[in-house]
Amino acid sequence: MTEKHLEEKLNRLLEFVDDPQKKEHYYRLISTLLEKGYFPGLAEVPVVKSAISHIDGERGLLTYRGYPVEELAEYCSFESVAFLILNGDLPLEAEEKEFREKLLDNIYLPECVSDSILHFNPNLHPMNMLSAAVLLLEAVDKDSWQVDNHRENVKRAIALIAKFPTIIGTFLTGKADFNKGRKFNSFAEYALFCFSPEHAAKPEYVKMFEESLILHMDHTMNNSTFSARAVGSSQAGIYALISSAINSLSGPLHGGANERVVRTLEAIGSADQVPRHVENSLEHHQKIMGVGHRIYKTYDPRAKYFKDVILPKIYGDEEKIKAERPDLWNLYETAVTLERYVQEKLGKKNLHPNVDFWSGLFYKAVNVPTEYFTTIFAMARVVGWTAHWIEQQDSAGKIYRPYQLYVGFDTRHIVK
Repeated sequence: MTEKHLEEKLNRLLEFVDDPQKKEHYYRLISTLLEKGYFPGLAEVPVVKSAISHIDGERGLLTYRGYPVEELAEYCSFESVAFLILNGDLPLEAEEKEFREKLLDNIYLPECVSDSILHFNPNLHPMNMLSAAVLLLEAVDKDSWQVDNHRENVKRAIALIAKFPTIIGTFLTGKADFNKGRKFNSFAEYALFCFSPEHAAKPEYVKMFEESLILHMDHTMNNSTFSARAVGSSQAGIYALISSAINSLSGPLHGGANERVVRTLEAIGSADQVPRHVENSLEHHQKIMGVGHRIYKTYDPRAKYFKDVILPKIYGDEEKIKAERPDLWNLYETAVTLERYVQEKLGKKNLHPNVDFWSGLFYKAVNVPTEYFTTIFAMARVVGWTAHWIEQQDSAGKIYRPYQLYVGFDTRHIVK
């Protein structure tokens, strides 16, 4: 069948699909299936129906339960957005207060878990540590295998979200009692305290950190959310599926990219070395970390918020940053130059900086060690992972069991 005949046949097949976006989507899916016989990486294949978040890649729009993420970051608290994602609507004032109290009441770890964290090899990457520590929580929650009770699922989700900063802070400080005797006004304040008590004492930094958490809370059917749903579809408990999602997020093609971006900027060295780095990367067909996105055809709205709203509050006073943190200013100047050069070279191909490109510069400014960057991503995204799990359990979906195309040997036998 010629390409022209194929196009005509597909157009006839899809002529009754009214929605132009759906029509284009189905066209690409059927074309891929006919061309390759399968869908590499399940690209663009719908696997669930979800009401949690949505991306319009053409418009650069990300919404949680219908609300643009920029509006939520600017006007809402961590607690209210987490409540929205888990429950479907923004909370009333009393509900937000109750939700905040539940989170702060659940930050403490069982002694057996904190002791285990303190005995982990200190060379363990923080993301692998986080994955292992989450699994340990199952030991003190023996009923977690029961996953068909909505109320209990929400309760466990809140308790687990609350413990992420404590797990990370325990490993980072090497102390189980690093938060002992401290009172916190919000979850964002506590989360920042686990990395930098100095910055957690400054409301303006708490607000910026809170915004960064909100920007990362959910992002439709990404790799780690798919992992959480896939494991959860087998009726595995919350700790197993969240541990799997953390492992997925750790990869450099997913959440681990924010760590790689900063290491790349450090390796480039200075703004004047940017052209050489980009040209070398393009010549050798190497990925430029933090540039491009599978879904967005324009600027990632989360990246835009970091670039236009959060980072100017830190890097806007050039002379002050240069004097106090020259290394930090050098990284920022290198990033700005890299973005400009990449936009000139690749902007016409719809390749723009994504959220990982800019987020690391904020985490650097609040003294988060580079290897811990992705744990902040996980600290936020656990809200989305647990919401997807709850939604999945409520819908009684099927176990994930994709199909493969076998390309190995035909049946053969042992020669006797």
